[in-house]
Amino acid sequence: MAAPTTPTTVTLRNSSGDTAMLVSSTYGGVPKAIQSGGESSEFQQDTSLNSFGSVVYAIGNIATWVVVWTANNQVAISILPAGAPIVWTDIWDKIQRDNAHDSYTTSYGWKYDSAARIESNGDAQVLIASIVALPPN
Repeated sequence: MAAPTTPTTVTLRNSSGDTAMLVSSTYGGVPKAIQSGGESSEFQQDTSLNSFGSVVYAIGNIATWVVVWTANNQVAISILPAGAPIVWTDIWDKIQRDNAHDSYTTSYGWKYDSAARIESNGDAQVLIASIVALPPN
């Protein structure tokens, strides 16, 4: 069975306080850096080439932000401590329809929170994923 060919517009928003630097991606056109608090970074994914996509960004030297999505409205997010191995089966186990959320609290009490929403109108798909940093109470 052929994979769906619904094009995906991906918007990544970074409000972490650090520049997000691309570590890896399964798709071209992904921005190499996303400034914190700057404008959103947006790119198109042609799902006739890939039925899923993923990006991995280093958030300063504190955390790793992973976003995975499919051409049929499924998404997963993971925030890991910097340098921690990415266990892809753990991330794929978290994939779900429409929305995803994850958080990570550093040893200094800072909390990194990420959410994603993916939806389709049948002809196209939109994914919006964001990461924010919240200071200790």
